[in-house]
Amino acid sequence: MKAKPKRRESSTDMDGPSLRVAWKDTQSLAAVWDVEEQQREAIEQRFAIPVGELPFVLRLYDITDRMIKNDGLDTYVDFDINFQCANWLLYGVESQRKYCVELGVRMIDGRYYSLKRSDHILPYVG
Repeated sequence: MKAKPKRRESSTDMDGPSLRVAWKDTQSLAAVWDVEEQQREAIEQRFAIPVGELPFVLRLYDITDRMIKNDGLDTYVDFDINFQCANWLLYGVESQRKYCVELGVRMIDGRYYSLKRSDHILPYVG
């Protein structure tokens, strides 16, 4: 008899890197990610390129008025990052807006591949 597969606790409880975002101050966010060795190997296998050579980006979505639909109308800004750092500051945000961040790979030809999306962050409360 087959055992039932475990249910995921939430939509954010997925295999892959962990990604968190928090307000640093009224004009910047801090994004922090953690990638285990097994996940690094999976990323390298997916792209057939060593992790250190992949062009990683943090994609900052403004979700104040619209949830992400991936229909070409989403409002976002890409930040080229050093993936080895494990954290990055994102400037140019507005304290009264709602955001989420996505860790991904943007190839030279412009194709974008999402690896993990953070939970959304509510407007800044100081």
